[in-house]
Amino acid sequence: MKVFPASLLLCSLCLWNAPFGDAFSLSPQRANNHNNVRGTSKTRLYYDIQRDPSNENVWNVLATTERWITEMLTSTTETPLSRKEVSYVCEASEDTAMVLANIFRKLKEARQMGEAHGEEQEELSEQAEGPRSPSSIRNTQVLVIPANADMKDWSVFDTLVTAINQARRSARDYVTDVSLDRLDNDEEENDKEWVVSVNCAHLHPGFGQKTPEEELKELQDDADAEVDLNLQEYKEKRLLARRSPFPSIVVEVRAMPQPVYTPPPPQAQPVREEPRAEESLEDEEEEGSMADPDSDFVQALELLFSKSSLNDEKSKDTDFYDSIGSHLEEVTTVTPLTMAQTWISQNDDKFDITKCAFTTTDTPHVDEAYEFLFTNLAMQSTQFLGSGEGEAQKRQYLVLSNFCPSSATSMEKFAREADNIIRTLPTLKDKVEIECFHPEHVEGDKRCPVPVFVLQWKD
Repeated sequence: MKVFPASLLLCSLCLWNAPFGDAFSLSPQRANNHNNVRGTSKTRLYYDIQRDPSNENVWNVLATTERWITEMLTSTTETPLSRKEVSYVCEASEDTAMVLANIFRKLKEARQMGEAHGEEQEELSEQAEGPRSPSSIRNTQVLVIPANADMKDWSVFDTLVTAINQARRSARDYVTDVSLDRLDNDEEENDKEWVVSVNCAHLHPGFGQKTPEEELKELQDDADAEVDLNLQEYKEKRLLARRSPFPSIVVEVRAMPQPVYTPPPPQAQPVREEPRAEESLEDEEEEGSMADPDSDFVQALELLFSKSSLNDEKSKDTDFYDSIGSHLEEVTTVTPLTMAQTWISQNDDKFDITKCAFTTTDTPHVDEAYEFLFTNLAMQSTQFLGSGEGEAQKRQYLVLSNFCPSSATSMEKFAREADNIIRTLPTLKDKVEIECFHPEHVEGDKRCPVPVFVLQWKD
């Protein structure tokens, strides 16, 4: 459906299914058909919808946010959103857990966009005959959240975004398969990995509002200080630039090739005077008078060489079976899910087949693991938070076979950060408990063959 408003702006209405939740997007792109937009703005507005919207007027929300950002961009050049391509998505879900899942989904999609752009540029560079300078990418998306009650409170929203960014910073230290592969690539120096950064900021109608206690403390601190009118005006303008019509998350992705560091020029070595013959003889005598290695060091070397010699000596039968096994592919019907189910049914005292559910994923990425966790939490909150009927999924086991399989510490940190995010939300903080099982867990009764997260819903 094409609409031609007074400004002669070409709009096209497109509908398709989104992966999770109620998502409506408005993204400006340049039109390819110049005949249809002759003499008009080369901009198209794309909308998408999965199911019936909530009570909020989604189209009005997107149009209002787009108009507000346009006014901010035209009024000043100091706003961080200037000189960028900005797209808009409306998250119309009222469920807090689903909103969280969709926030991490947008962060995941931004990371994937940057990585895909880097791979595409590397392929083009390999196919080019001569030298080619790759192009970087910078994209911004605004996720508008108008319908969720928790997000309308500025203090809750600010604390939530702070917890999300803290969890993302902590993820840099996790020992995952992705980080291990990156170390291997750095050692081999074969792949030119791009620098992909994803930033998450927030806008809110009450951005910067302070509680009465904070205002009183600020007045007490500024009682004896000089008042700078220019500084106060600057702070007010900065706050107004972030007070959007609706609570919003701003996700920015940047992808660029790694910078080339040139080594510093070699420094001229000072001329060293040759020692006299008598001094060199004295130095040789001192070096020759070094203490002999102790017996423990010699025994350690002998033990090391004896082990290596034993390992090199293989029998003919061993070589025969090794040659056969190298050409056979082992096929097994045991999956990580069945291994987890078997172990949990035998070792978890809280396991009840009538109240438990299992879900599995093979993702190694942290942002996708957060999306998976909060999507499963949304299943629980949708079922129990309103009516509270049913007992089928009050204890959910999330099997993540490829997530931090070699580091129980990283998995515990992930669970702790997820719990911190949940504790910032009034509707969920007293309803959910998180625990984890891992093959290398410090407690013996929690050493499951595969990594597993547990979401326990409390009445």
